Amino acid sequence: MAEETGDRSADAEANRQTYKSVMRFSSEVGVPFAMALTMFFTNLVLANHWIIAVVAGVITYLFVFFVVKAFFSH
Repeated sequence: MAEETGDRSADAEANRQTYKSVMRFSSEVGVPFAMALTMFFTNLVLANHWIIAVVAGVITYLFVFFVVKAFFSH
């Protein structure tokens, strides 16, 4: 019985570590990259020059990265 309790707490700790890692990656890379990619393709569809689309994507990535870090960090 005591052995199962130790295993459960180890599993809970492993799950917590996995959750924190996934949330950190998604907030630092996933969300800003998805928004930047969206802005890039939106500018291409609007027939803007590809350089403007790249610049808009980079600016969007940086803006979303700092907003996520400022407001959604635990």
